[in-house]
Amino acid sequence: MFEFFQSLASTLTTLFVLTSMFNVGLTQHPARIAKHLRDWQFLTRMFVANFLVVPGVMLLFIITGIGAPYSTALILFACAAGAPLLIKLTQESDNDIAAGATIQMVLMVSTVGFLPFLLPRLIDGIEVDVWQIAQPLLLQMILPLALGMVCHVGVEKLAATVQPWVAKISNLALYGLLIFTIIGYLPEMADVDLWIAIIIGVVVLLIAFYMGYGTGQGNTNHAQLGALGTAQRNTAAAMITAQSFDDPLVFVTIALLNTLMMFVLLKLATRLGNDSAIAFLEPLEADMPGGITRSYAQK
Repeated sequence: MFEFFQSLASTLTTLFVLTSMFNVGLTQHPARIAKHLRDWQFLTRMFVANFLVVPGVMLLFIITGIGAPYSTALILFACAAGAPLLIKLTQESDNDIAAGATIQMVLMVSTVGFLPFLLPRLIDGIEVDVWQIAQPLLLQMILPLALGMVCHVGVEKLAATVQPWVAKISNLALYGLLIFTIIGYLPEMADVDLWIAIIIGVVVLLIAFYMGYGTGQGNTNHAQLGALGTAQRNTAAAMITAQSFDDPLVFVTIALLNTLMMFVLLKLATRLGNDSAIAFLEPLEADMPGGITRSYAQK
């Protein structure tokens, strides 16, 4: 029975990654992205925070004695940046969604390039096939993102019709994979070390939230996006990579840690946006094709 739910979780992981990245592409106009790419100093600070500082802090916490596979999961999660969920966090915090999407895209592309480089240097005893990790990231993240952006520009009416459904499927796939992961790996959850690892992960990512806030250097919008973008790791990339490890606890640790942080960061985002409600099934929204404004975009 548990194997059945594990299989469902694996299938929904792929569905979540593909639909979430396609949705990001459908909601972004290249011109808006290009505008925010000019802010290279802020993006450089975000790069340093996400790929040097966060993995470094995670290493400091796990050298206290936590072992594999939990240490592997925490390092992997710390090295994966540019989460699609950042678009929703940006929306909930009342910040410029195009700016949040730019940060997400820069960090995601950097993850594809740097994750295979960082892992063998931070995790002892593993051999990483660069192409084995980079290929699924390129096919499941970069390709649907690019396809979505092409649709956004080239077939606006079709993109406007399809986007809300893609977003809803992505959200449902995320919640489904989390539920089935919990059910499928229920026996493993009796391990005390698993929960110690998750607590360590939450502490490090909350520290990352405050470190990310500092990347704004006095700019409130940059500070808020920096905090959210640094604390929310790229679950899609981490889950894709986790499937290449033999021990399923790598995947389970990442899934459970992401679940807790998703709720924490959504609440923090609504506080930053002076709101108290979290709309979990609300489609992600940004620069809608054809200039359409959805009803849920109104605050």
